[in-house]
Parts: sequence; structure tokens; C-alpha cells
Amino acid sequence: MNSFIVEEKQEIPVYAEADVLVVGGGPAGLCAAVSAARCGAKTVLMERYGYLGGMATGGFVLLLDCLCDGKGNLVIKGQVEEIIERLRKVDGIIEPPKEVWGSDNVNEILKWRRYGATGGEDKIVRYSPVLDPEMMKCVANDMVRQAGVQPVLHAWFSKAYVEDGAVKGAIFDSKSGRQAILAKTTIDCTGDGDVFASAGEDYRIGNLPLGLVFRVGNVDCERAEKFLEDPATGKKINDDLKALGGIRGGYSFGELPQGFYMRSSIDNVVWFNNTTAGSAIDIKDLAKVEIETRDAMLKTLDYFRKNVPGFEKAVVMDTSPQLGTRCSRMLDGEYIITRKELHAGAHYDDRVVVAQPPYRQFNVDDPLKEIPYRCFLPKGVDNLLVAGRCLSASHEAMGTARIMGAVMGQGQAVGTAAAMAAKAGVLPREIDVPALQKALVDAGALI
Repeated sequence: MNSFIVEEKQEIPVYAEADVLVVGGGPAGLCAAVSAARCGAKTVLMERYGYLGGMATGGFVLLLDCLCDGKGNLVIKGQVEEIIERLRKVDGIIEPPKEVWGSDNVNEILKWRRYGATGGEDKIVRYSPVLDPEMMKCVANDMVRQAGVQPVLHAWFSKAYVEDGAVKGAIFDSKSGRQAILAKTTIDCTGDGDVFASAGEDYRIGNLPLGLVFRVGNVDCERAEKFLEDPATGKKINDDLKALGGIRGGYSFGELPQGFYMRSSIDNVVWFNNTTAGSAIDIKDLAKVEIETRDAMLKTLDYFRKNVPGFEKAVVMDTSPQLGTRCSRMLDGEYIITRKELHAGAHYDDRVVVAQPPYRQFNVDDPLKEIPYRCFLPKGVDNLLVAGRCLSASHEAMGTARIMGAVMGQGQAVGTAAAMAAKAGVLPREIDVPALQKALVDAGALI
């Protein structure tokens, strides 16, 4: 039987007031906050960890994938391009050169597939840069500082502050106690939909595995990959790891049953994606996954040292501070976009983001995938926008909508929208969408 305590009523001090409050500093939240501030809005960015970047940094999702159309053209633009250019300046990225985007040259495919930069059934090179998470943290800091965003780090979102059917800000907990941030518009970029769930919005829960990425250094990649090219070898390793309780995830490369790892932006450093079942919004599952995936990591490392040439002296460099989450809460918003619509290339008058599907779902001849503004609007409460992997989309559509480049585009769109709403003194659902579209295009986005 559950037992309960009654929390004492208390006055909560206001930490800050803003035009726009962004909750969650991952790829969507970073771009939302920077966009809002650049549009003239006083902007606060709340993040539970001590760094920005979310899955791109703390989650060690190092692949900024699916940025080109397979024909040599960049299809996700705007702040994505800026982030890439900033990473180049600090040697924080490795990327296929433009002349091979869309190439079907076998040698180029063999070279880049170990970085994850292929698609269309592994038949072409796709522009999918691999970033360094530590440099990405620094780039994010610079962007926020230069835009004039007020970052609030080590701040754990606790509760949406709702009055008269509108979100007026958020309450958070930190080492300084419980405090509040008030805002004209709040943007939920938590990934798990923490804000809209707290505000009482309807949502669905997706069911995809959680992952713990770990990086392994001192690897002779050339020797290892020559050994792993044999499909029979790959299958044996996969079967052995399954029996031993090793990694439960990997990467498929063409005819290979498992790629097991991807190369990083650092020579002789690779990263493994280690997945297992669990819910990102269940504290028991989170603890279970953290423990199980680290056990699997040790078993995998031991096996690779003993059985895969090039891994004899391999060492674990680090594990991701955050569990990788593909899907949890998904908003039931003004419009729920479906995978069928995305893959058919449905056209929307209120489109503000385009995306491309990953890997085997990708076809170079398919049209761009549009995401309408309505997908970021809750139905029940006002003054709230939602972006990232918790937007209003079906579980199947999320495979395309949550890709990191598309998520950054979502952030840029809702951040711009929030600033426009604050400036005009209207609700986010009342803004001039054509004006929003023009503002995004003027800022370099492709919609």
C-alpha cells in the first residue's frame, strides 16, 4: 500500500523573470534559447546538468546525422550550420567532404560507414558529421553567452507554474533550494515532456530502449575493421556477446550483421551504443539500466580484448553521463504528425522545419519531410511551446522527427516563435505564421 506525506505550503522566491524561459538545454533547447535571444527576447535557459548539449554531449550521441539529401545538398540549415562551423574552428568535428556527399563510390562508402555517414541501404555517403562532446559543450556555452541568454545550470525542473489555464513559468530545485522563473512564454525542451506533463497536458508514452554510450580508446581501428569485415565473424561475435550478456545494441553496416561500434572524431577512439529495455520516466528503470549497461560494457570490453585484433590494449575512456533516450512522453498537441505523412512528403502551409529520415528509411528521391508549427502547440494550456523528441508526433514518426539536426531546427523555430509572441503580446498560437516562416528563412533556415 502506498503511503503519503503532505508537503508544507511555502513561499517560493522568484529567481528570474524573462520573456522566454526554455526548460532543457539539449540540442532543441540550446537552439531555442539562442534564437529567442537573438530575436530580442530576454531569455533564460534552465538545465538540470552542469553543461549544455543534452544527448549531443551528456548522452554521447556523437553523430549529427541525416543532414543532406543524398544528392550533395544540405537540407537542414540555420543554426545547425553555425554549430558545425564553430566545431570546425576548435577541431571538434570530423566530416565527409562536400565532394563525396551522395557518392556511391565503394571506397568512400567503406571509409565513411564506420563513422555512420552512409545511407540508402548503405549505398551512398551521407553528410553526417561526428562531433566531439567536450568541444560541443564549449561551443554551446559560447553561443549562449554571445546571444545574451541567461543560463541556469544544475537546476532540476520540478513543476510548471500554471495560472488561469496558462503556463507562467516553472519551479525548480537546486543546491540553493526551491525557486521559480517567471516568463511570458515557456518552451518545453526537456525531451521527456516534463513541463507539459506537469501542466496537465495529454500525452502518449513511447517504448524504445534506453542506451548507455561508452567510449573506448587505444584501439587499432584498421586491424579491428579488417577482422570485422567478414559477416560470419560479425555474426559469431554478436552471438557470443548475447550469450555473455554483453552489449545489446550495435550498428548495421551493409551486409554486416553488427558494426558493434562507430569511430569518433578522435583517432583510435570508438564508441559503443549499449541499449536495454527501460522507461526514461521510471526511476526504478533508470537505476536498473545504469547498472545493467555498465555490467554489459565490462563484459564487452573483456571479450573484444581477447577476441578482436586491435582491441588488445583497449581501455574504457568514459561512459555517457546521461542515458540515451529515444522516446518517452509525446505531446497530444494541436496536430499529431504521422510517419505515413512524413514519408509521403506531405506539405503543410504552416511548416517551420524539414527533416530527413535515417539510414534504411531513406531514399534519395523522396521529398523533404515537413513538420508543421501545430505540432509544437499544446491543446489545453497557453503560453507553452514544445520541441524535441517530445513534440506532437506518432511513435513511428518520431524516428525521423527526433533526429538531432531536425531537433535543432525545431528549437530554432519555437525560439523564434516565442520571441515573436512576447514582442507582440499575443499567445504563441496566435502569432503570424507566415511572418515566422520569413524570419526563419532570413536567419538561414530551410523550410
